[in-house]
Amino acid sequence: MLSTIFSGVARCYYFLARYAPGPRLISRIVRRDGLKWGTPAMLVAAPYYLLANFLKGLIEQGGDAWLSLPLLWCLVMGTAFLVLGPVTLLMLAKARILEAMRARNLRRQIERTAILERETSEVA
Repeated sequence: MLSTIFSGVARCYYFLARYAPGPRLISRIVRRDGLKWGTPAMLVAAPYYLLANFLKGLIEQGGDAWLSLPLLWCLVMGTAFLVLGPVTLLMLAKARILEAMRARNLRRQIERTAILERETSEVA
């Protein structure tokens, strides 16, 4: 039973990841070269919330109950894009700090090898 549920969730995720624009955009933004686009991507949440509001109005006016599925999808994607902005700023800060640390360590290592080479050439 659990494997069937897991399999169904995985298939739905990969279907949506392949054909829906939201998850594809989120996966591109979360990569290192796309982190700078996290804050502007928060603006993508506005159309999702507008569509959700429109669908809510249709449901309240006696529309079909299946419209709640696209409504839920719009709310989830809108929230995901709103949360994505601050999260990518934190991820970008972390990536830049790690890059600066690696560069500093590399500089120190080069300086150490240069000092050792100078010392060994002076001794000889």
